[in-house]
Amino acid sequence: MALDTFEKLLKQADRLSPNEQLRLATRLIERVRMTAKPMRAKDLLNSGLVGIWANRKDIGDSVSFARKLREQAQTRGGRNDSA
Repeated sequence: MALDTFEKLLKQADRLSPNEQLRLATRLIERVRMTAKPMRAKDLLNSGLVGIWANRKDIGDSVSFARKLREQAQTRGGRNDSA
């Protein structure tokens, strides 16, 4: 889709009511979900993400480091850090 066509569509969407904009956004998200292919293991291996931290000296044991990151992510939303 040409950029000018995209800009025209955005200007038209700006004229919609908030409820109409929400319905449009919902439909667009549903359409993307229907057309997006899930990532396969092969895709992940070829993405450049695997091994991205291989040369970091501050990580040490990668299994322990990953476990610590997961624990931090799980407690981040449920705890009040300011107390």
